[in-house]
Amino acid sequence: MNIFYMKDGSIRTNPGVNNPDILEPLGDVDERVNVLRIDQKCGKSIVYVNFGDHADTVGGCKISADWPGFTRRMVEKALDNTRCVFFNGAQGDVNHVNVWPKPGDSNDMVRDFDDVDRGYGHARHMGNVVAGAVLQVYDKVAWFDETSIRSVTKIVRILSNRPTPEELPEAHRINDLHNAGRDNELPYEGMMLTSVVADAARKVMLENGPDYFDVPVSAIAIGNVAMVTIPGEPFTEIGRELKKAEGWDMVMPMCLTDAGAGYYPVMQAYVEGGYEARASRFKAGVAEIMIDEGKQLLASLR
Repeated sequence: MNIFYMKDGSIRTNPGVNNPDILEPLGDVDERVNVLRIDQKCGKSIVYVNFGDHADTVGGCKISADWPGFTRRMVEKALDNTRCVFFNGAQGDVNHVNVWPKPGDSNDMVRDFDDVDRGYGHARHMGNVVAGAVLQVYDKVAWFDETSIRSVTKIVRILSNRPTPEELPEAHRINDLHNAGRDNELPYEGMMLTSVVADAARKVMLENGPDYFDVPVSAIAIGNVAMVTIPGEPFTEIGRELKKAEGWDMVMPMCLTDAGAGYYPVMQAYVEGGYEARASRFKAGVAEIMIDEGKQLLASLR
């Protein structure tokens, strides 16, 4: 997880490695790797891989496929006549950082601007670990013949996380300082600075509305396997609950599909005030809405 309860009662996103003030993580990591293998009669095998974690391990300013790129390449290198397609899962509150590393865990990593350790070598390690999970089950999939694909899309209306009038003067001050390159005049550092700036930017952006957002949510079924697509970054709990939908052999939640609409935090994150909730354009309760709507879409495809 990347959100933690601190000893002073607050919560922080990426509180730093070996920070003595960390109490425990908020939420649980979903370590399941979903694998769907499709064998074509006159073509290559296709492996769809679904796992939830931020693809933000390399760092820097260059374009990279990050750890999902390593996963794809390793799977395709190990398996003849096979192509790998990766779909990121519910990863809004999950990243690669181990805040309590053991010897060797921090190999190939350096401290970045936001208190996060990153590195190209660690992206390779993560990609290999997920690829290993795929290779373990590749030859042991449960086979079924299926020629039909069903899908449904619904536009879900979500209330906007608009600021109060009292919050706007300070939000404008922080936003103006940041845009002018004067972050040094703000009494924050690292991830706390990132959180404060994101909070201010969200308030300024939503000062004059809108009062709600319409986001497309889709469900796709191939036989008794289903996918639920969400345009943004849902928290892990959303993925966990969607996987519990009745009647399916496997449900694959997918993030950042159709659009990048921001974070979908759970209620507790809004209560405690972490980075993702402070930055989210959606009002508290959005995670619960997405779980309910996603399950309804899945039920409609049964």
